[in-house]
Amino acid sequence: MRMTSQDYADLAIDSYRSRSPTRGDDTETIGEHQYKVLYHQDNPKTGYQGTIYQRVDTREIIVAHRGTEFDREALKDGVLADGGMVLNRSNLQVPDAIGLTRKAMQLAQDQAVGDQTPPVTVTGHSLGGTLAQVSAHYFGLKGETINAYGAASLNLRIPAGGNDVTNHVMAGDLVSAGGAHYGQVKVYATPQEIQTLRANGYHNTTHWSDALRGYGPVQLATGFTPPTTTRAAFAMSDSHKGHHFANVDANGRPDHSVLEDPAASRLARANAVAIGEYRGDVQDMRGAITAVSRGASAVAHGTTGLAQEIIQGLKRPLQPGERWQQELEARHAGPGSNGGPIHVAPTQAPLKAGAVPAASIGPRASLELSPVSKSLLGDSERQVRQLASTHNLPWDRGLDNTVCSLARCAREQGMTGINLLRVNSEGQIRYGQHDGITLKDGTLDARQAANTPAADSLSRLVQLDQPAQQHNLQASASVHEPLIRAM
Repeated sequence: MRMTSQDYADLAIDSYRSRSPTRGDDTETIGEHQYKVLYHQDNPKTGYQGTIYQRVDTREIIVAHRGTEFDREALKDGVLADGGMVLNRSNLQVPDAIGLTRKAMQLAQDQAVGDQTPPVTVTGHSLGGTLAQVSAHYFGLKGETINAYGAASLNLRIPAGGNDVTNHVMAGDLVSAGGAHYGQVKVYATPQEIQTLRANGYHNTTHWSDALRGYGPVQLATGFTPPTTTRAAFAMSDSHKGHHFANVDANGRPDHSVLEDPAASRLARANAVAIGEYRGDVQDMRGAITAVSRGASAVAHGTTGLAQEIIQGLKRPLQPGERWQQELEARHAGPGSNGGPIHVAPTQAPLKAGAVPAASIGPRASLELSPVSKSLLGDSERQVRQLASTHNLPWDRGLDNTVCSLARCAREQGMTGINLLRVNSEGQIRYGQHDGITLKDGTLDARQAANTPAADSLSRLVQLDQPAQQHNLQASASVHEPLIRAM
């Protein structure tokens, strides 16, 4: 029987144990199976620790990257590593994790019998789960994580989604909600978490103005989430701990893992809207913190790093195992080859702010656009670029189309600007113009927007700019007062 989700969780938790390097002669029972510890790595300079296990009965090799352990090396783990992910989208422990996984691959090759090589997979909790996602993508491996920070939010050209990694998360966990994940995400919930979410304004009914709950002028101006999100996160701080995925509780007493409790999955599904709203607000908060810190860094040290990140963001995401393949090709490069990394050109040069995509329209349309339509195009592009940056989406023609579709729809709604944008789990773009008193809003299907040629949307904008259309635009505008709850 192959590794189960519970088996991976058991190893992710076991990786926190202090060890010395071993040759794997002895076996030990972890969870339901016996394992050999083939190798343990501890780098005191970065705080990284990781362990290579081999399951005795199936010969599977599992790399477990240790997560954040604040009572051991709080400075290195909490400030340098986790802080680096949130503030810079970088991680100084990634080279260690890649190196240990590379060693596991070599150990598997050394044990090959004919064409039968022990499979190598990865796991980890918290920061360790992030490193598991990174190493799985680097080498093209499978794996499972618990309460990981999403590696797709790092600046490593790792795409969100896919089926190679399964990421198990608690509904109230702040860390796993902070970034987009490489692989699938499975959510589990406890009654206490749902009660806390409800107490802080997260329910299973939504309205466009939900995005404004608890926001005052400062929050609206800066993009920071309202106090309810912070209060909920602090109240559910226990959700991040690994014991939820173990068959013992935080005090070592027998318990039942959420991975083996169908009720935990059912409760999460029944409250998917509330959980999704909370996790989305947490990710928005992480994005705001990142933007503020990067802005401060640019002021202090110049804009070189920021420019490099923009260039990096324009490159396509790498395929699983592509970096490993590049590494192998570099190793075997013949005479005259530089053996260096393969550089990928940006998919498309970025548009200037407020510019109309010239490749998709004729000069006539761009000349006939009114100041209002041009302003909407500028607002639309800024909002879509922010969305693309948050989710590490490479800029392509589909996003150009989305910019123009969004501007067209906003013009049809009688808007003169766009300062609110959100995409829900059903792929609906919810956009609006909020002036502090009234709210104009609308929805747009994201797939339809991406596949509507920009030229069609711009032609429609030209039509809407005609004087005969102005009365109809004013009559069609949806205007109402948003339901803003007091802070």
